[in-house]
Amino acid sequence: MRRSISLAALAALAALAITALGAACGRETRSAALPPDEAAKVLINRNWLDRWPTSETEKLHVYRFTPSMGGGVYQDRTLFAGQFELFTYQVEGHHLTIQWPNSKEEDRMLFRIDRVSGPEPFDLRLELSTPSRGPRTYYGRSAETGGSATEQAGASPWSLALAPQ
Repeated sequence: MRRSISLAALAALAALAITALGAACGRETRSAALPPDEAAKVLINRNWLDRWPTSETEKLHVYRFTPSMGGGVYQDRTLFAGQFELFTYQVEGHHLTIQWPNSKEEDRMLFRIDRVSGPEPFDLRLELSTPSRGPRTYYGRSAETGGSATEQAGASPWSLALAPQ
């Protein structure tokens, strides 16, 4: 009988843990996927970062899709230094094809953009199914205006270097 009580208690504890984990994950991953036509518009003229840097030396990856410049740029960097690679791309529904002229490689993958609540300061998430460069998940901000001069310095990761020590 004692073994039955222990198993029942263990089962109840496991159920509580799963419920708590689900609630915690639900807050972090609550999202609303954009339809393909809207996602294609939101993809462009925005910095997509894998993380918001918290120091000048923290490593980050950035994609920027800029059709007016003929393609985009991928960056593997810290705040002030790093490497970049230019690319051209096409969007067809949920498919994103990136051509890397330097290496003559091509990535064809599924992409998805969701409206999310964080991590701060982000409200957009870009998921790439099989990128050959960088991680699969990147974050952006709806309020980003393409780097206009009216954007507040405090809303930029570059403001880390300007912050008083």
